[in-house]
Amino acid sequence: MLKPSLTAIVVTAALAGTALPNHARAEDFYSGKTIRLGIAAGPGGGFDTIARTIGEHLGKHVPGNPSVVPENRVGAGGRVMANWLYGVAPKDGLHIGMLGPWSVFEPFWDQPGVQFEPAKFNWLVSANREASSCMFWKGRGVETFRHMQAKEIKVGSYGPTSAQTQDALALNALLGTKLSIIHGYKGTNDTMLAVERGEIDGTCGIWASSAMSAYSSQIQRGDLKVVVQLGFQDHPDFKGIENPIATVTNPEDQAALRLIFGQLDIARPFAAPPGVPADRVATLRKAFWSVLQDPELIASAKRQGLDLRPLEGEKVQAFVEEVFKTPKAAIERAKKIQGY
Repeated sequence: MLKPSLTAIVVTAALAGTALPNHARAEDFYSGKTIRLGIAAGPGGGFDTIARTIGEHLGKHVPGNPSVVPENRVGAGGRVMANWLYGVAPKDGLHIGMLGPWSVFEPFWDQPGVQFEPAKFNWLVSANREASSCMFWKGRGVETFRHMQAKEIKVGSYGPTSAQTQDALALNALLGTKLSIIHGYKGTNDTMLAVERGEIDGTCGIWASSAMSAYSSQIQRGDLKVVVQLGFQDHPDFKGIENPIATVTNPEDQAALRLIFGQLDIARPFAAPPGVPADRVATLRKAFWSVLQDPELIASAKRQGLDLRPLEGEKVQAFVEEVFKTPKAAIERAKKIQGY
């Protein structure tokens, strides 16, 4: 009987090592460790609540059951968090973050202080997909999208870069509405109080999760009407409500709309830094997808009124990479529409 050569023994040992299941390797790595979950928003808001709720349950879905510690990293509209995760955070699979979906699009708008390339993040999941909306108070003569196209309508906004302004600008430029934007309000609630007082007719840029939680009583009473939804897929809470974006057929206009409204498709995204080992990225993606199917998490989200419609990390990654193939003409068109 021939004895195996030293080379064969080394090769066999090496292959045995690489054949170790990914779950076992991940369990060895994550066991006894702490995952630090950065949040690109302050405490108490919708983003923070969703991130912390997911963080409470995430550890049991990661092999080795690490603890998960949330950390708020606020500033510059989420840019502080994105810059930190991209360039400072260790690339070890223990430092991850929930980013603002608008961060993906900031490089297009030449925003100062952007020090990250969105397509190079390792996107892990999006916990939700959204639709935006335009809502109007009863008795203002705005019952359909055609009314928004037929006459000048006053809508409120709390800032030129807010969704309340950007949605209205896009509708005016690409869908023929006649929305007159009144600035100067201090926030969404202040804008909605102005709607109720009759200073303005309504407002745009209200996401479905906010509309159906913060303003559900006014909607149910018939005081406030969601006239249109805005996004690339209809939202289940807006069933039967017109979506005028679906009527746009010009390819350049469609590409511009994708840049303006694309963040709705990845509304609550989680990411790891570039350079994290591929097996740990795969482990984290699997864990996030698993936790978002967890009955305990779903029950907790329901109690808190949190909207969860997850999108797999691989699909978020593909979406972001595709966005950065947008033709230059469409980018310039979108910038001009939004006033950048």
